[in-house]
Amino acid sequence: MTSPADLTGYARRKTVELTTVGRRSGEPRKVVIWFVLDGPRTVLVQHVARKPAQWYRNLSADPRVRVDFGDGPIDARAEPITDPAAVRAVIDRVGRKYWTYRLIRLFGGGTEGAVAARLEI
Repeated sequence: MTSPADLTGYARRKTVELTTVGRRSGEPRKVVIWFVLDGPRTVLVQHVARKPAQWYRNLSADPRVRVDFGDGPIDARAEPITDPAAVRAVIDRVGRKYWTYRLIRLFGGGTEGAVAARLEI
């Protein structure tokens, strides 16, 4: 798999398919998720719920992931973001990109238990 030198061409895409390695099964696990870019080779993803998403638990156990913006998978390395202020910053950036996310937050979607990760291409 070849990695693009610069991901900025994907910034306007709505979702990315994230493939993690199942922490128990070792099998590929896919999820389609909202994202924002943080520079030319970094993707930020998040999940807002009281219980962390399976994809987050998987990448916390094994940082090898793949991202696919619709043009084929790209190998990446995941790093969970553990600082609460940094997680909130990712959530705020997602909120600026996706107006539907702002509606979810407006009608009771809190950020308690939120998680985020940085995916380096």
